[in-house]
Amino acid sequence: MNFRNRTIGAFSLLELLTAIAVGVLLLTLTGAIADTFIKRAKKARCMSNMRTIHSGLMGYYTDHGHWPQMEEDRVDFSEEEFFGFWIKATEPYGLSQETWSCPMDRRNLGLPDEEKLEYYGSYVVTRFDEAPATPFRWNQPWAMERGDLHGNGAHILLPDGSITESRNPFAGR
Repeated sequence: MNFRNRTIGAFSLLELLTAIAVGVLLLTLTGAIADTFIKRAKKARCMSNMRTIHSGLMGYYTDHGHWPQMEEDRVDFSEEEFFGFWIKATEPYGLSQETWSCPMDRRNLGLPDEEKLEYYGSYVVTRFDEAPATPFRWNQPWAMERGDLHGNGAHILLPDGSITESRNPFAGR
């Protein structure tokens, strides 16, 4: 019997190990690429939230002729009171709790239910006086992310609706 002419449908050990190594490499690369796409999608959602906040604040400004005003004398607002004010003031303009939260900001999510804040946000809004033109002067940020949630600095919402990133948000202003 001649075994050299017979075709055997099996893999050698070397071929099998090579196929497994290639498969593991492809899975590793796919995982890294998927993680990058997820982070980019969350960053895009964050920037979309900030643009929506700009639209809501412009709507409020157009309807009332001034910026939403927190109590002038108080500076001791709790985090929940601060975000509660801004969320309630902008709800008529389509903004919700979700709009005020960056998908990368997990501070409130990890807490037990009894400790979660009713009002929570990732974007700190600038307090202006009641003069109608103040929010448009000096190219001062309208809102800023609470921290560097995306790795390139905090997102900053400017009066024209543009968003920039900066580790030093007031440089050159």
